[in-house]
Amino acid sequence: MVGNGSISGAKQSIAASRVQKNRTLNDTFRKSGADGIVMISMGIQNLGRAEVDTIVKQLGGKVGDDSCEAGSEHDFGDIRVNNRPVHWEINYYNKDLDDDSPDSTNPEKTTRLMTLLLARLR
Repeated sequence: MVGNGSISGAKQSIAASRVQKNRTLNDTFRKSGADGIVMISMGIQNLGRAEVDTIVKQLGGKVGDDSCEAGSEHDFGDIRVNNRPVHWEINYYNKDLDDDSPDSTNPEKTTRLMTLLLARLR
């Protein structure tokens, strides 16, 4: 029984480590847009450059930080900018952008792609 508990504990530790690594990489990407791709929906684009800049600034600051679920990889969330609901999500692709990343914690094997879109009012 003790051996099974140790294996289970090791697996939980590895999973927690992966979540933490992805959280750090996602937060860095969300705040800078560096080393990844940011796509905006037509609805966001139609708001105009000034509004897009405001959304990106909010997403990279405390509002974006607060939109992340505690304990998560910080790979999605919802924010409000000028009373508009904006949904954001980060997905992990391989370097060819034709499939999922084989290891999202390895920047050499992963391209992060963040999508921003207007969400529905709830």
